[in-house]
Amino acid sequence: MARHSRGRTALVTLAVLAAGLGVMPAASAEDTPADVAIPATMRTTPGTSRMMVAGNTGFLHSSTTPGNSGLDWTTYDGVTHRIEGGDGRGSYDPIEYYGADSDIVALPPRSGERDVVLRDMGTGKSWTVTVPDGQSYAMTLADTVVTYGPRANDGTMTEIHLLRSENGVVTDRPVTGLPEGASLFTGGRGTAQGLLRSIRMPGTDFLRYGWVDLATARLHLLSEGTLGTPAVADGRLVNVERDGVHIYPAGNLTTAESVVPLPGGGARILGAVGDALVVGRYDPAYGAKRQNAAQWRISAVPFDGSAERELIARAVADRVVVRPDGGLVIMGGSSALEYGFRAVTAQGGGEAHVVPLHSIAPVPFSTQRLLMDRGRISALEYGDGRTAVYTRDLTAASPGYGPRVDRGSLQGALKHCGDTVSNCPELVATGDGRTVYRSTTPEGEGALSVVAEGGLFPGIQWKTGFSGAGTEDGYFGTAVRAASGNLVLVTGKPAGGERELRVIDIDNGTVVRKEPIAVSALRGTTLWTSSRTATAGRLTMTARQVRTGATLTTATVGAACTAPNDLQAVGEWLYWKCDTATAPYQAAGVYNVRTHKNVPLAATGTAQLGNGVVVVDGDPATRYDVHSGTAVGQKLDGTGPSLDPRTGDVALRVQFGIHVLRAGLPAASLTSPYSAVTATVETDSTPVAWRGEWWLSEPAASWTLTVRDRATGRTVATRSGGAAAYSVAASWDGRATGGGFLPNGAYTWTLTAQPADGAGAALTQSGTVRLTGGAAVRRDYSGDGVGDVLTLNSKGQFTVQRGDGAGKFSGKTSGSGWPTSAVAVPFGDLNNDRCNDVLVRMTDGSLRGYRPGCGKALTPTTSYTKLGTGFQAYKTLTSPGDLTGDGRADLLGWKTTTGDLYLFAAKSDGTLAAGRKIRSKWTYTKIMGVGDLNGDGYGDLLARDKSNELWRYNGTASGQFKERVLVFKDWGASYNTVVGVGDITGDGKADIVERDSAGRLFRNNGNGKGSFSGRTQIATGWQGYKGIF
Repeated sequence: MARHSRGRTALVTLAVLAAGLGVMPAASAEDTPADVAIPATMRTTPGTSRMMVAGNTGFLHSSTTPGNSGLDWTTYDGVTHRIEGGDGRGSYDPIEYYGADSDIVALPPRSGERDVVLRDMGTGKSWTVTVPDGQSYAMTLADTVVTYGPRANDGTMTEIHLLRSENGVVTDRPVTGLPEGASLFTGGRGTAQGLLRSIRMPGTDFLRYGWVDLATARLHLLSEGTLGTPAVADGRLVNVERDGVHIYPAGNLTTAESVVPLPGGGARILGAVGDALVVGRYDPAYGAKRQNAAQWRISAVPFDGSAERELIARAVADRVVVRPDGGLVIMGGSSALEYGFRAVTAQGGGEAHVVPLHSIAPVPFSTQRLLMDRGRISALEYGDGRTAVYTRDLTAASPGYGPRVDRGSLQGALKHCGDTVSNCPELVATGDGRTVYRSTTPEGEGALSVVAEGGLFPGIQWKTGFSGAGTEDGYFGTAVRAASGNLVLVTGKPAGGERELRVIDIDNGTVVRKEPIAVSALRGTTLWTSSRTATAGRLTMTARQVRTGATLTTATVGAACTAPNDLQAVGEWLYWKCDTATAPYQAAGVYNVRTHKNVPLAATGTAQLGNGVVVVDGDPATRYDVHSGTAVGQKLDGTGPSLDPRTGDVALRVQFGIHVLRAGLPAASLTSPYSAVTATVETDSTPVAWRGEWWLSEPAASWTLTVRDRATGRTVATRSGGAAAYSVAASWDGRATGGGFLPNGAYTWTLTAQPADGAGAALTQSGTVRLTGGAAVRRDYSGDGVGDVLTLNSKGQFTVQRGDGAGKFSGKTSGSGWPTSAVAVPFGDLNNDRCNDVLVRMTDGSLRGYRPGCGKALTPTTSYTKLGTGFQAYKTLTSPGDLTGDGRADLLGWKTTTGDLYLFAAKSDGTLAAGRKIRSKWTYTKIMGVGDLNGDGYGDLLARDKSNELWRYNGTASGQFKERVLVFKDWGASYNTVVGVGDITGDGKADIVERDSAGRLFRNNGNGKGSFSGRTQIATGWQGYKGIF
């Protein structure tokens, strides 16, 4: 970070925050990062002043010193003097109000006074002219004070008086020559020789201009052919008539000294200098036409018809004053940076030229609101007729900040919030790159405006349901209290209702929570609200899940509180403020929800909470670091602070710019304060991808997402990305890396993100996702990845008892019409529809392969394939899973007469190969295919012998089993049924269930290593089933 002068920013130890509140010593200035000074941007619209009088030695104008008012006299050699007594005179119009065409400045009478003070700025002499009763002050021309007589009953005026002081005696000369019955209409320009007036002629609304000659005190009517408003110059009068522009000597209105063609192009004639007219033309490039605005180009139009020549590129054409030498003084220049008072005078040959007199400083944009977030400053600034947002990024390289980027302007009712800060909305960062602020709809309803990351203001609007009237305090209209990702907390008052708080999802504009008003805060998906009153001086803050309202935790703060006043939440920190019954009548502090420690703070000013940092606005503003458990205070130079909640950096408004004070706080670890992650992924005919988005507490340099099979730990999908500023988003279609189908069931995901600043550990987040619509897993007939069991009752109903993933069965799908002697063999997928099928041995010993489809009932009319006959010879038919290495489930038949074991391998066409004997003369009491018990990918078999010992046979890919391994001794004597049901606990490992003679159902959890846990009873009343398969 580049270093800059710290200005008046001071790092101090605050000795006492409140009675009994100590503060730790703060770090020295050398220990903190350098702050950044960002100079104000100047408006392209020039600064303003008002031109009034031009004399022989100087000119009068309103002060051009920022922050000053009143009148200044600037000599032509560049010395400016303040006019004593020039304040509070009440008007700047007409232009000659303070004098004209001489060094004499008039100070008109204030309200209730009659004296006009005349001051010769060349000699320093002053004198007074008292306006007689019945007359009213109009203007001063050189040393002559012009007044108007009283109005008649019909409101008309017919008297002009010329007042001069001669040897201390005021003479009053009434003006003659006004046609009988005529009345004075509007005023005009004046010089030391006279003034223009428009006259309403008797008996008509027709107006004519007249020239009042100061020497004779007589009014002379101008030609009836006058077009527009005449202009004056010292000693000359410029009048537009039908045949051209006539230039008359001021004392002779009958014979023009020059007649020149009328300039075209919408020219406004401002006067004549030397041998040229001086004209102004409005330039639309300078904005919509406004009074006294620098929107005119000034040119000289020679009398001899030679080429017009531009004098000033941008100027004010409404306040042009004449000089005694025949020249003019105009406010103008080439741009706002080169602008001021300019004299237009005649050179020796009569050619008009421009002489700079006095500069008018450019005007900076006024900064109304600041938003500091993640190293970016957003400034709501007013200038050049618009209220707009500009952003700058802080940089490590000098000067410490990047270019100023125009992000668009506010519109509607906020378009002209102008220089009044309180009228402009606060900008609030959502933490995911978006910005929100209060606004109103075109119909006047309360609204929340949302600007996307990189988007332009004003953004989109969501109605809040509140009234649109009122101000930021939230008692009327909408106030934004907090924003966190896609959720924004607002308060306001609906029409005809009581005040409420609402949480709005800015992705779609829906209100996800609405309740009566309470002091509240929002962080992630957690809504904090304070109790409305204190109990024994303490307030209870309750954290709830914002969408469901479920209570998450509570915190109790305060010692002498009567009612809550403010609440904010950032990470593990809560800022609270309450009212108290005794001085100083408020208390405040910062509470850590992890350590349950509270740090007291002074309860002055408006606070902003960051990550272990609080900034309080005031005179001066103060930043407190509370990481150590004690408040360390630092006074800040500037106003309207905005705190970056992550870094503790503060941006403040200072005169002519923005000051950024870097915090130098310990870097916080990268965390994800909130996320939105779906729980399932579907790969069926209408696939729905799994999606996750994790919002970041700070930028990440890179990230990786890994999806694994929960049962095997095998990685099935990986996603990765580079730098992420606000959030990481990823999706998974439920397919393997090559696009193939994966088994239904539970998968885990793990997100790892590296912090961009290299500080702290990597962010790690993890969770589970359930895949459906993929490849069928063993014993799953619902397509949810959980094993099921098939039962047959005495009514001939085959029922799929659906596993719930928690070790029990919940929900059923039944099909009727079966013979009670039918035997079912839950099998794999025969026809590649990614749904398990069922083999059924019919009463006649034939074997059929039924294909019910996922979640469908097994009925006699279900589509099937004939697989063979003579299967009544086998006392047990069971499927251990794949024994041949082709990925298809196979069938075992245990022959009743010989005890021989036969393998019927599944074929690719959905049929079975002929039986092949793989073991002989088994004398077990029960065998059961149980799937892959040890994680090697091949089906296994359990067998119970006459001594009630349970043995496991691990399958191989060659259609055979390895030698047996003892699993349990003295096991299962009371069981009449044992079934390998696949995974019903959701851990990815094959389980078994058993029924005893009392009809109780037990479960033994597989451990993935070939054995099982102790039994757990999961149901009763199963003795009524004729078969459990």
